[in-house]
Amino acid sequence: MLEVSAILGVAAVGALWRMAFEQGSMKRGMSALLREVQLLRADVTKDIRQIEATLHDHELRLRDLEHLSPNQRGKK
Repeated sequence: MLEVSAILGVAAVGALWRMAFEQGSMKRGMSALLREVQLLRADVTKDIRQIEATLHDHELRLRDLEHLSPNQRGKK
């Protein structure tokens, strides 16, 4: 009877250790995925800001061209 209890105890400890290990691995995996998403978000934000700056520059250039007189357009 004591042997059966010992075997069940070892099996339970093994199962708990396995569950803890798998949960720890899953947590590390999720943390790595979250970090990658954060890096991608930072890259996308940087790209959006660059595009906005370029768009603003193009808008200013177009306004300058619209305000030039017809005689000055050929010179520039």
